[in-house]
Amino acid sequence: MDGRIAGTGADAGADTGAEADAGADADAGAIGQPIEATAAASGTPEPQPAEPAASSATPTPQPAADANVDPDPDPDPDADSDSHSGRPIDEAELDRICLHNLLSACADMIYFKDRDSRFLRVSDSAAAFGGTDPAAMIGKTVRDYFTPEHAAAAFATEKKIMATGQAITDFEEPHLRPGTPAEETLSASKQPLRDFDGRVIGTFGISRDITARKVAERELESRTEELDRVGRELKTLIDTSPDLMARFDRDLRCTYANPAAASVIRSTPTAMLGHTSRERGYSEDFLKVWEESLRHVLATGQNTEREFDVVVAGQSRFLHTRFVPEVGWDGEVTSVLAVCRDLTERRRIEEALEEQAVRDPLTGLANRTLLVSRIRQAIELGAADRDRLAVLFLDLDRFKLVNDSLGHAAGDELLAAVADRLRTAVRRGDLVARFGGDEFVVLCENVAGHAEAAAIAERIIDCLIPPFTCAGQQMHVRTSIGIALAHGSDTTVDELLRDADAAMYQAKADGTVAGGYRFFEPATHQRAVHRMNLEQDLRQAVERGEFTLVYQPIVALEDGRLTGAEALIRWRHPERGLLAPAAFLDMAEETQLIVPIGRWVLDEACRQLAEWNDSLPVGARAVTASAGSAGSGGSAGPAGSARPAGSAGARLPLLATEPDARLPLLAVNLSSRQLSHDADLVCEVTKTIARHGVPPGRICLEVTETAVHEASLTARSALEAFSGSGIKIALDDYGTGYSSLGHLRDNPVDTLKIDRVFISGLGQNRGDDAIVVAVITLAHALGMKVVAEGVETPEQRARLQELGCDFAQGHLFSMPLSAEDFGELLRSGATVGAVPCL
Repeated sequence: MDGRIAGTGADAGADTGAEADAGADADAGAIGQPIEATAAASGTPEPQPAEPAASSATPTPQPAADANVDPDPDPDPDADSDSHSGRPIDEAELDRICLHNLLSACADMIYFKDRDSRFLRVSDSAAAFGGTDPAAMIGKTVRDYFTPEHAAAAFATEKKIMATGQAITDFEEPHLRPGTPAEETLSASKQPLRDFDGRVIGTFGISRDITARKVAERELESRTEELDRVGRELKTLIDTSPDLMARFDRDLRCTYANPAAASVIRSTPTAMLGHTSRERGYSEDFLKVWEESLRHVLATGQNTEREFDVVVAGQSRFLHTRFVPEVGWDGEVTSVLAVCRDLTERRRIEEALEEQAVRDPLTGLANRTLLVSRIRQAIELGAADRDRLAVLFLDLDRFKLVNDSLGHAAGDELLAAVADRLRTAVRRGDLVARFGGDEFVVLCENVAGHAEAAAIAERIIDCLIPPFTCAGQQMHVRTSIGIALAHGSDTTVDELLRDADAAMYQAKADGTVAGGYRFFEPATHQRAVHRMNLEQDLRQAVERGEFTLVYQPIVALEDGRLTGAEALIRWRHPERGLLAPAAFLDMAEETQLIVPIGRWVLDEACRQLAEWNDSLPVGARAVTASAGSAGSGGSAGPAGSARPAGSAGARLPLLATEPDARLPLLAVNLSSRQLSHDADLVCEVTKTIARHGVPPGRICLEVTETAVHEASLTARSALEAFSGSGIKIALDDYGTGYSSLGHLRDNPVDTLKIDRVFISGLGQNRGDDAIVVAVITLAHALGMKVVAEGVETPEQRARLQELGCDFAQGHLFSMPLSAEDFGELLRSGATVGAVPCL
């Protein structure tokens, strides 16, 4: 527009020179006048905003006054359009045409303002942005349409432009219109508006609504920041990740490595670049699988995972590796990212846990799980053929004594020391296992039959002979060993262990002094089966009440009076008949069934004693036992029953006629396990006696000398409690156990019972005579009574009378009687006849 708002061109052909000068003068004289006057003087039609027909502040172009131009052209649309093309257009008209099109058609907002920032001209787009029409905006300012903040900023900017004459371009104007989002923004460029003399008469500018662009830029910036953040975090994760990460190109060369990867190979990420894994000198086995994995991913574009055992920088490592394809813009795999997780430590822990699962934590030996697995494996591999596979089952003798005396810590120390010696005693390749507690098992493969198995057992026994030092004390350990040889491929693990265990118990039963071993024999198995069946039957007997009691009379040797009886248990087995105590008491002790059995015996004995007491008449006459006197030459009958002695038929009184001697003294046996394991023994005994109304002084509890020796302080306290309540205490089988004088002094014993092994030798063995004399003398010196057991001949009776023994029991006087027979004997006072053995 050549810096003009609206004027004629300098070379307009229709204007004369005078007209041009006049126009120039008019322009010159318009400077300093209001812009409306200036526009009128310059030939630009003055805007008429009040006229409703005016739809724009831009005047409609008017044809120049030219004689050659028809002021009212033919409106006929069919007229030849070329009829107008030949009309010349002067510069003023051209300027008006251009300005009109610019203001009406430009998408950007265009506006002209005077020195007071009032609008002179505005484009249609600017008016639309302001929510009005162009004509309405003429003479108004931005304060009429936009926010005060924007108006103030716009005034300041335009003032600065008019003051400096300098344009301000490409700046942003935010938040223009009231009630619109804060993101609304215009990009504007403003310049000084000059007249033809160069004087600044206002400003004009162009603005573009860049709100959408700003929102997009902010979103893009936000996304870029997010991507940058993610990138930084990803880089941090990769750089600090404990996983090893490396990228390999299609030539299998490293193009990236994170610090973890460089650290493992003891290098730097930079030093790794450009090199293949083969150049780093790894093993061929590793490289084969590694390179195959890389090439597979490069060729197929599919992930793959592998696990590697590889030596890296001199250290064995276990790596779980994932190979991930990286695809370029063309969809082709350009590289492979290898992500390796170092599972070395976890593998070590897993291996340690696996080892612990098959190892005994105390000794480090194989445990039962590993032992069974190895035996089964040996059988499957054929080692069971031809007596080539042997199992040695070891048990430390009297190990419980170590735990009880020195404590479990000392016991554990001893077990560990024994394990160390066992390792040195066996052959290379033999497996030593701790089976449980103080039991060990040695698995020997490829043995040369019985001879080599025996030799291994002897080496084991010999290695345990030197003393052990545990808890600061020296101790000797011996072991019993059972050996079982596999008899063929059909041998099972359970059979081998079962047979070796049975043979071990047989070796223990043999009681060899320096330890011993036994090979398994079928009879051993049969005995084990018998013991198992016996235990089962015994448990059922307790539940079903299959026991009964018999009573062996006890007589006074001085006059033959019946002073008491010993209650003896019998088992009415449903298949084997009546069983004596020797057939089942050991099993009862071992299985602790002796506790309920012992309680039943006491209860039944007290019940029977009370029944006898109720059936006896006061002042019963004396009865005698059919036993021969010392000088009569009489003897026991063939059935072991008492019979009249000599021609005179002398009878010994069995029951005193005094009222206080009406009820016999009844002896009941207590086992060592009852004393040591039945915590309620004292309470149960006293309750039982009270329940049946039996005088405590008519009950005698018999305990063996061995039981007293092994009894704990609690058990000894129980004996004192019994004695204190009036119950009699008898020490049974005296002389066969420890024969400790301290036991007689420290325990409340009323009676000593001499074992039958010494009675049988009376008059025949000087040693037996001396022992019986000593016991009787000692007992009387301590104020105790003496009972001789197992008296079977008149000679034994006579000798005992001569030595001053107080009481006796045995087949000479009577076999054990049923409760009915014994009661009848008490009630009738008749001579005892032949009584069957029970």
